[in-house]
Amino acid sequence: MLKMLEIFDNWLDKINIFIMSVMMAVATVVAFINVVLRYGFDMSLTWAGELTSYLFIWSVLFGTAYGFKTGLHLGVTFLIQRLKPNIAKRLLTFSLFIVFVFLIVLIKWGYDFVKFNYELEQVSVDLHIKFWIIYLCVPITMAISAYQILMKIVKIIKMPAEEFSYNLVMKEH
Repeated sequence: MLKMLEIFDNWLDKINIFIMSVMMAVATVVAFINVVLRYGFDMSLTWAGELTSYLFIWSVLFGTAYGFKTGLHLGVTFLIQRLKPNIAKRLLTFSLFIVFVFLIVLIKWGYDFVKFNYELEQVSVDLHIKFWIIYLCVPITMAISAYQILMKIVKIIKMPAEEFSYNLVMKEH
């Protein structure tokens, strides 16, 4: 079971990195081409701004999910790093549980939003992509984020209090 979870984690990391990298790269290239066309040839791609916005949003949300795994998010650790390990362990577990619950709410909200847009059958102005497809990144990335937080909580619970360290739990090496 542990080996399967490790394989799943590695697969999820690769997917996250791939999606955020490809989305960012394509958005950058499209934006660059559009700037060259606009200022060099006095023309532009009408759909470039919309596509770039959506790609950046997807890239950021998948990057956010990956950030939960690697500990790249900003955190105020001054207090936790000065508490006794047992108290710090409990406080971090509690705060991560709050984040987990919030992410579950965002998954539900994201799902409802996707469903709502699916029923409306609206499409984007320039790209003519159905909005529910565009918004699908919200419940997906929030689910990945919630999974990453849950893995941190499990790691904390399994770790003996005397071995507890914020960096051991939150920073992925």
